[in-house]
Amino acid sequence: MAPPTTSAPMAPPRELIPDALAEILLRLPPSDPASLVRASAVCKPWLRTLTDPAFLRRYRAFHGAPLVLGFLHNPDDRDLPRFVPNAAFRQPRATAAAADHRKCCVLDCRHGRALLYDFRSCEFVAWDPITGRESRIPDKKVPGVYTNHAVLCAAAGAGCDHSGCGGGPFLMASVGVFRSDFDQVDGDLFSLETGARIPPTDSLYLEYDRYAYSLEVQPAALVGGALYFVGSHGTLLRYKILCGRPLLLSLVKLPKRKHLGSVVAMEAEDGGLGLASMYRYSLHLWSRETGAEGDASWVERRVIDLKKLLPVSSPKSPLCLSGFAQGADFVLVSTDDDAVFTIDLKSLQVSKVREMDGVRRDGHIIPYVSFYTPAACARGTPPLPVGTQ
Repeated sequence: MAPPTTSAPMAPPRELIPDALAEILLRLPPSDPASLVRASAVCKPWLRTLTDPAFLRRYRAFHGAPLVLGFLHNPDDRDLPRFVPNAAFRQPRATAAAADHRKCCVLDCRHGRALLYDFRSCEFVAWDPITGRESRIPDKKVPGVYTNHAVLCAAAGAGCDHSGCGGGPFLMASVGVFRSDFDQVDGDLFSLETGARIPPTDSLYLEYDRYAYSLEVQPAALVGGALYFVGSHGTLLRYKILCGRPLLLSLVKLPKRKHLGSVVAMEAEDGGLGLASMYRYSLHLWSRETGAEGDASWVERRVIDLKKLLPVSSPKSPLCLSGFAQGADFVLVSTDDDAVFTIDLKSLQVSKVREMDGVRRDGHIIPYVSFYTPAACARGTPPLPVGTQ
């Protein structure tokens, strides 16, 4: 009897050509962030491709604007979480547990980093909700100074497209109003890597007959290398930053209108300074334009009737303009029943934000805009000591 024949071992499947693999992975939808993470777990070549900086630049350029992965806000109940993720984004369990921040106050969010204030330790906290990575700066507030703060990538204006700069380096910009016989406005910058202060190069001196100058408690807009804070007396405070140095403070007058309503500064469609204002149930969009003789003025570009867009038949009180998304072209609007809607300013598509507990009608909601990739997950580390990153 002839001995049984043994079949030759099957050859392992041939790997995809690297260029073909990259083209396939390039088309994984950013609207399903988990698909990128699952793909990175298939094998080492896929992981190398998905974490390669060149591939990630192509991925962000191919899909355009990053996604809104969640929202930051300060709810009425201080025991509620400050970050509410979207349904498509699942915050890693270790990340959520390591940096809950329920006792902190949200100040700003930009370029993939959120800025909070910890009242227990009297520190500013720069936090990446994807990785849980954070850095802290002790608050050395000067008595009598009324401040507002913003976080931004240190490479702003230096070639970074801000679609994947979650790893830093980052700056915290602080604007303070010191009150005496006149109001002195100063702007400081702080490195979130070292905690070092970059002193201002200029001060702004203001004097009003009846009321002192103050800043609204809402996030600033970053437009053309300058931060714009909403201030009192119908103004925006312009804080120019160039190559990581504070340069110039100046005021920009808001449009002269009897009923302007609530306003937020934002980037206009042409990339210049814009403004959104809400009066009753109408959303007004403005842009700042410079005339032939160099004089700048506000031009009202669009008026959107929200009663025709929002699923609110007869609102009991005026709608509230609650925030905007820098780089994502939409605003947030709150209704009197605590519902929050996003309005796409290009398509006018309206979407209801997933349930957010304890929304403050007078508070601002800050979208967290970023790409969620395996490379971002790999950056996750435990929180760092004060003044380090």
